[in-house]
Amino acid sequence: MSGMPLRVLVLEDEPADAELELAALAEGGFECAATLADGRSSFEAAFAPGRFDLVLADYRLPDYTGLEALEHVRRRDALVPFMLVSGALGEERAVEALRSGATDYVLKDGLARLASAVRRALEERREHERHVATRKALELSQERLRALSRRLLEVQEEERGRLARDLHDDIGQALTALKIQLESRGRTEECVATVKHTLERVRQLSLSLRPLQLDDLGLVAALRSHLDRQSGIGGLTPHFDAAEAPRGVSPEVETACFRVAQEAINNVLRHARARNLWLRLFTAGGRLALSVRDDGGGFDLEGARRRGAAGASLGLVGMEERVALAGGTLELRSASAQGTVLLATFPLQTSDKEIEQ
Repeated sequence: MSGMPLRVLVLEDEPADAELELAALAEGGFECAATLADGRSSFEAAFAPGRFDLVLADYRLPDYTGLEALEHVRRRDALVPFMLVSGALGEERAVEALRSGATDYVLKDGLARLASAVRRALEERREHERHVATRKALELSQERLRALSRRLLEVQEEERGRLARDLHDDIGQALTALKIQLESRGRTEECVATVKHTLERVRQLSLSLRPLQLDDLGLVAALRSHLDRQSGIGGLTPHFDAAEAPRGVSPEVETACFRVAQEAINNVLRHARARNLWLRLFTAGGRLALSVRDDGGGFDLEGARRRGAAGASLGLVGMEERVALAGGTLELRSASAQGTVLLATFPLQTSDKEIEQ
């Protein structure tokens, strides 16, 4: 058997019997690193969770029993394979041992099956650990989904409130002023200025919801416009490269890519304290690739993921979910004082428009 030696704790007061058990394991292909205990005190002093891969215990010793050893182990470790080895073990005792948490039992005159029993017990533990890991990953995913759902509702209400305030406080007041100016007559210049201001605010509100360039001119134009506009707001120097951008990107992927870039740029403006912002759109491995890089202060990536899983900060989680739903991949690298790099890839699919053409 290759790999690390099997760490075995053997509870046995007869050294010759312990040697036979280890020899049976060696004959079955196991390289063992054994620790021998001949009674209660030495066994309980030796055992610690995670220290051993297997426990072999004689059923009866002068000052201790295998069932007592089993109870001691199971209070501390529910998973380590525990096998009873006995000269004679009746059916009633065997059932009692298995009900108490023993993995299996082997008779001393049947040690030929010890290796196969151990191999099966180790595989069962690995399978159980895989199930536990899968369940934990599923629970984490479900919690993230619940957090995203809660946050989605919050964002919807926040956005509705913001739009209502903008419509009432800005556009509504501008139209009211325009009405008064028209009623007063002779104030044409003020009317024109008010109309210009109102149109600009309507344009800004529209762009914040969905840029028209994305539908009319495509992803490259929308990203260039958004980068220039946001960099101007944040006082950053923008760098844009789409020379290797692919064509024929589906509308769904274009939207996902734009929203990821939008969130990444917003994060740079809010948190990075950067001077430069690079955005590159290109083809990599037959996929659409988006790179957003800054020269800011960086951030704690694992901390951001923990906060996202707890529902405290969902920007990163939202990007990961959006990319996953589009069939893409997302990679983030960040280090203190070294900036942040985001790399997202998306599958290339022929758009419906090109199929029609």
